[in-house]
Amino acid sequence: MSFDTLAPVYRGMEFVTAGGMLQRCRTSFLGETRNCRRALLLGEGPGRFLIELLRANPRIEITCVERSRGMIKQAVRQMRRNGLEESRVEFLQRDALAWQPPCEAFDLVATHFFLDCFRRDELELLIAKISRAAAPRARWLFTDFRVPPNGWQRWRARAVLALMYAFFRVVTGLSASRLAPADDLMEAEGFQRKRQRLANFGLVRAELWMRNAA
Repeated sequence: MSFDTLAPVYRGMEFVTAGGMLQRCRTSFLGETRNCRRALLLGEGPGRFLIELLRANPRIEITCVERSRGMIKQAVRQMRRNGLEESRVEFLQRDALAWQPPCEAFDLVATHFFLDCFRRDELELLIAKISRAAAPRARWLFTDFRVPPNGWQRWRARAVLALMYAFFRVVTGLSASRLAPADDLMEAEGFQRKRQRLANFGLVRAELWMRNAA
């Protein structure tokens, strides 16, 4: 799986297909990060959330795990354009499934339009890794697609997602062919959903999850 081909055009492609809606979802709970000091961003892409997090929290240090070299280049370019301090961000060009995280190192985790890239068996491995990396009272900002439970919104979402997965499987080699559930895996690791906002007729959800201390 590689998003390098899409990296130079990803921001423009997102704007054409969704305007500013996806970015508004990413930043829905940005205010909840003000007291966080170490953040883990997984699959950040071209850095749209990264830029806003650095602006909102001038004391935070960030580890960004991103498999695509092209996406990392785009994120660094955006940081420089915005005059942000590069020393606050550590970029790791890694496959998140193979990456070995430090234990309980991060009080903030962000996965924006990332978990939808994985099959259920891959999610089981990935969420266990995230859990090990998260501090006892960590916050998790989670933004992704969903299928509404009923009505025309459900049929619309299924059609949109089928087209999206077909496109990304061809262009990037995405392993997943459908949206796999992750909520139960997050709950099993001690995280609880605290807040949720829906957009685009229920197709997109932005959520704040928190972990209770053991």
